[in-house]
Amino acid sequence: MPYVYKFERDKCWYLGHCDKSETAECCAGCIRYMEVHYLMMNSGIPRNRQYPMSLVPPKADMQAFVELRDIKNDIVNFVNNGENLYIFSNNFGNGKTSWAIKMLQSYFDQIWLGNGFRCPGIFIHVPTLLNKIKDGFNNKDEDFELLKSRLISVDLVVWDDIAAVKLSDFDHANLLTFIDQRKLNELANIYTGNLTLDELPDAVGNRLTSRIWNDSTVIEFCGADRRQSR
Repeated sequence: MPYVYKFERDKCWYLGHCDKSETAECCAGCIRYMEVHYLMMNSGIPRNRQYPMSLVPPKADMQAFVELRDIKNDIVNFVNNGENLYIFSNNFGNGKTSWAIKMLQSYFDQIWLGNGFRCPGIFIHVPTLLNKIKDGFNNKDEDFELLKSRLISVDLVVWDDIAAVKLSDFDHANLLTFIDQRKLNELANIYTGNLTLDELPDAVGNRLTSRIWNDSTVIEFCGADRRQSR
């Protein structure tokens, strides 16, 4: 669907943290809200994941959180340098996706001013992407075609669950095309997954393994699934 601007004061990303929150300047004409709304609505980040998340590290992941915090705080240079990050764990539900989203949000927060309503970053769930590519042979979707074009040109892409399932030759060829184009253009990527270096080749092949692991800063989470304790 085409982008539609909608001002919702109670859903502002800076509510309570902006000195204009309680003034008449907190309105539909706020440039910061307009720019960030555009960024978020075009990012692919699920709406219920678009707001600041407090992540408290378990003892086992303290160092990993420190390393990720440092990358997040310097995310503009990370992106400008075309760097890559792979966050992985043998466990599920311990913050990999949340951290990847925080990185993308931090980038938006630091570049919104003067962004000019362009799409600089995308969050993509890889299994969903691959299924949509297959469906696209029979059902042409203009929005999805736009998404695919952006995947090879935006500043930063989060590839969530990159190795969730073993790739078919068709899936491998499509995913490799996107990632190779980004590598050639020196564009930044953040991958999340559940596979180690030894396990990746069987799921995604040697070439994608090289790009995901060898070309990236690799950070492992060892903490347990937090969703089980909720």
